[in-house]
Amino acid sequence: MTGFASFLGLCLLITITPGLDTAVVIRSALRGGRAAGLRTALGCAAGLFVHATAVAFGLAELLLRSDAAFEAVKLAGALVLVLLGGRSLWSAWRSPGAAVPDPAGEPSAAPRGGNPFMEGLLTNLTNPKATLFFVAALPQFVPADRAAQAVPIALGLAAVAVLFQFAGLGLTAWAVHRLRHLLRSRRVRRAQDTLLGAVLIGLGVRVATE
Repeated sequence: MTGFASFLGLCLLITITPGLDTAVVIRSALRGGRAAGLRTALGCAAGLFVHATAVAFGLAELLLRSDAAFEAVKLAGALVLVLLGGRSLWSAWRSPGAAVPDPAGEPSAAPRGGNPFMEGLLTNLTNPKATLFFVAALPQFVPADRAAQAVPIALGLAAVAVLFQFAGLGLTAWAVHRLRHLLRSRRVRRAQDTLLGAVLIGLGVRVATE
């Protein structure tokens, strides 16, 4: 029980620490509202569970033992972030500074040119740090004397981590959506897209050069 409580504390710490997922969810919620933000959060959570499943079944060792494979995944993740950042910059400067329609209601559709769920999924699938987290964390909380149940226990712990992540990102999407009514002018939206675009491109460059 103490071990599980420690795992919950670790999950909470990871959840409240801003990362790549947080930036992508904020971008999506600002552009498409709560629904788009939640779909992005769900995509991030799905990608995280894929990493956890790979670790639980031992598949992640193939990635971790190959420097070339690890670098390929890392560079793919960096490219996704740079592309998302570039799209934000393009969105910021492609149209004149006009007023934005009242965002108080839920948008009828996701922003054109993107799929929020897939953006979240790709952001996490191409983040090898998610694999490293589960490789480092899961073995510490799987009892050594229950080897036959190692995979179910690891998957259960992974599901808990994914739920924490989705809850944290979902709350972020909800909070950003609640603030959208304060950000109605095109000038403010342009500044948001410019800042987020620069942040995402910066994160992508950092991931590529780490």
